[in-house]
Amino acid sequence: MLDRKRVLGLMHLMGMPVSILRWIIIREAAVPLLTVLLLSAGLGFLVAWLMVTLINDAYRVAWPGPGYFMALGPSLLLAIGAVAATFGFIRGNTATTATRFD
Repeated sequence: MLDRKRVLGLMHLMGMPVSILRWIIIREAAVPLLTVLLLSAGLGFLVAWLMVTLINDAYRVAWPGPGYFMALGPSLLLAIGAVAATFGFIRGNTATTATRFD
């Protein structure tokens, strides 16, 4: 948000509503963050399954227990909360005074 303050301010000055600026921030921050989090959890499970089955075919890998998903859920909520926390800065950082050129 701080790196793009001038660009977002100029977009706001040109008439773009703050709600559209929020969607821009969601697409730039939350979507990649959640995608990487879900892919890393899935790939971690896949690698664990491959390692266990290649070492000894008698072992079986089951889906993670509820504790795994209980840890993953709050992680997703914290990531979404971190992005949502920037919404309060949008209106103040896109004001006319924030877009001045030095």
